[in-house]
Amino acid sequence: YALGEANVEEFRLLRARDSAVSSVVAAQSAAPKTINWAEWEGKISNKETLQCLKDFHAQQSALLDNVLKENHLSAVKEQKAGWELYDTAKTSCTKSVEKSQQILKNGARALWISFQNPPVSQLSQSEWLDADQYWQAFVEKHHFYHNHIASAVEDPESKEYDAKQKADLQKRWATFDGRGTTRQNNKLLYQRPSFEYYDVYRGPLIEHMIFYLTKTGGDARMFPETMPVQWFAEIYDLRFKVYNVLQRRKRLEHESSLSRESHHDFHPHDPEHDGEAFFSKLIAKESALTELTVGRLMGNYIFFSDGYIPVQTGQAFYKAIQTDGGKGTFYSLGSDVHCLFYKPAGDALAMPDPTECFHALADHVSMTGRRFEVGYAAAFEAFTEVLESRKEGLGGSWFTAPGESSKDAFMRRVKRS
Repeated sequence: YALGEANVEEFRLLRARDSAVSSVVAAQSAAPKTINWAEWEGKISNKETLQCLKDFHAQQSALLDNVLKENHLSAVKEQKAGWELYDTAKTSCTKSVEKSQQILKNGARALWISFQNPPVSQLSQSEWLDADQYWQAFVEKHHFYHNHIASAVEDPESKEYDAKQKADLQKRWATFDGRGTTRQNNKLLYQRPSFEYYDVYRGPLIEHMIFYLTKTGGDARMFPETMPVQWFAEIYDLRFKVYNVLQRRKRLEHESSLSRESHHDFHPHDPEHDGEAFFSKLIAKESALTELTVGRLMGNYIFFSDGYIPVQTGQAFYKAIQTDGGKGTFYSLGSDVHCLFYKPAGDALAMPDPTECFHALADHVSMTGRRFEVGYAAAFEAFTEVLESRKEGLGGSWFTAPGESSKDAFMRRVKRS
């Protein structure tokens, strides 16, 4: 595009020269001269180079002659098939052009918003920031959420500002960790990898590990880097459910005794200093009780008694014969085994649900004149509910795989090392 008188004049002269050259070329109707290769053989001493030039000229001349002989117009008219590919390509190109136009409009809109926004010195948590996605992204990128930055002397894009943030991070790291480490694997404290998070906060590690093992029945070696967000929400729900029970009991005790201070059941008086030791002892005690219970079951051959109902009390005897109206058979393993085994007639026994087992145990304890602690019962019930939630991902099973016995399921989870 020619603008101005000088450019227009130059463009006019260029068109005139092009017309003159075209007329000279059109006036030359004589056949083009052929190359005298004999003459060039006498002038060029390198015969190999001359032969390469001669062969290349002959090849290209033959190729051009064949192209000129072709009737391209008739070939195009005779082509009837293959136009679907052309139509598809044309449609795709049209969509690409529309997408490009949309990108161009969005870019222009973003540039207009950026130009209309106030300067960085006026950036703050105001209404326009909440409604402006551009400045929201700017704030998140520069990791500051208040107007504490001295914009007149500090540049968030500069290396000096990054060095200041890193020095402040190391100071906070040493203050809160107290381990004297300067190893930087992340940018901010709340963005630590889960390994370093669990290395500092042992309580959440125990809580999350217990939930993971109960929820999946897997191995601790397969503990994920980050659990699904639904699992964290479920942990919070269970925690508040247990604390709801503990808080009600604490309130009753506190108001009735009018004591100066009161503490939750199954919690130390000083969780900040004695919490780790207290809960370690609590977990060790529960582990020892579980081992004693399993030892008693194994001593009486009750452990892994699939297909049989173990009977040790009169109430158990009555419930066993109620399963099939007394049509089954009782078996005894001798006087030294304090248990009878009842095999019901008919189909095999179904695997009981965890919550069903808890309610049966709680009923037995109540009917024998005893009772669980309220907080212990709430935690126990929550544990069985998490166990039963395995059914959603295991096709209705929570302990055994389809066609698997309880013995095989237990040995599959036991670490033999």
